[in-house]
Amino acid sequence: MFDVQVYQLSIGAACGLAWPSDRIIVQVLDDSTDPVIKELVQVECQRWASKGVNIKYEVRDNRRGYKAGALREGMKHAYVRGCDLVAIFDADFQPDPDFLCRAVPFLIHNPEIALVQARWKFGTSLPSCLLCSDV
Repeated sequence: MFDVQVYQLSIGAACGLAWPSDRIIVQVLDDSTDPVIKELVQVECQRWASKGVNIKYEVRDNRRGYKAGALREGMKHAYVRGCDLVAIFDADFQPDPDFLCRAVPFLIHNPEIALVQARWKFGTSLPSCLLCSDV
């Protein structure tokens, strides 16, 4: 049996978004501290790149600023400056293929809106204690 890891599911979902391939860049910003995980994630990115996906593997060497720091780091790259829109997915998030097709029109047709937040599900099958009503 082949054990698909969360990073494979998440990267695969981001690479599988239904959007014109010449108008999307998938950036994987890795701030993990485990060298084995870093290698696995990099290999997964290379696998998708070999399929023609415009995917960039970037390493963040610290976790300063947590998620906001990761966003800041990810936005520093020259190729991002040419992007009109940015979609951010956490490491265990797996967007549906039509996510951008459903979310982007809200931004395009409502210029006063700067952010679209969508319903999401965890990549792990374990329930979160934060979601348990009897805790």
